[in-house]
Amino acid sequence: MKYFLDVYGTLPRAGPGSDALTRRAFGTMPDLPAAPRILDIGCGPGRQTVELLKISGGTVLALDVFPQMLERVRDNAEQAGVADRLETLEQDMNEMDFPESTFDVVWSEGAIYFLGFAAGLEKVGKFVKPGGYIAVSEAVWLAPNPPTEAVDFWKDYPEIDTVAAKLEVIRRLGYEEMGHFVFPPAAWTDEYYDPMEERIAEKAEQWRGIPEAEAVLAEARKEIATFRRYPDCFSYAFFVMRK
Repeated sequence: MKYFLDVYGTLPRAGPGSDALTRRAFGTMPDLPAAPRILDIGCGPGRQTVELLKISGGTVLALDVFPQMLERVRDNAEQAGVADRLETLEQDMNEMDFPESTFDVVWSEGAIYFLGFAAGLEKVGKFVKPGGYIAVSEAVWLAPNPPTEAVDFWKDYPEIDTVAAKLEVIRRLGYEEMGHFVFPPAAWTDEYYDPMEERIAEKAEQWRGIPEAEAVLAEARKEIATFRRYPDCFSYAFFVMRK
């Protein structure tokens, strides 16, 4: 885990995304209170957390299992001048047990898969006030019959599916879909894979001969190569829904 965090935990983002995509998703939620209460699940280093604090005027409870990530969230919020409206909670998202109807918005960028898409939406739904919103980004197939290499890449997440299938899950769970959109390739590269490649280059010589560390670098290289080879086959999509 140390070597994993030394690569993935030092990137600008914990996964694909951008400030513009965060703002776009937030813009699909009308009639929010002037100072909404937001839960950001699996916040990572908190780029979207800080953006939510900036654009919402509300408070954000940032939840992550790694204390290193929460430290980065607090630092980033301090630098942005919004730390007075930030709370952090070190917790496994599987252990979340907030009172019903606590939040106006539940947000999760690239992390709902730890709970599973359907199970995650069902779990967090009770934390949202009636008329409140859930916004998540989720892995989706963009093309039918994806190549074997891409399928193998996602083998540990069998819930990856088409956008249409994800929308059907949202409807089945009783949510009102407010909007959805697919991430462009730049959302994967600009603040995620490009800096990851730089980090790999920094660590390659330093970690030479350490099997656990070299395994982390090899997996990261494979991840980047798979996306660069098949950017039209899979991506993330944002889904925004109303309770």
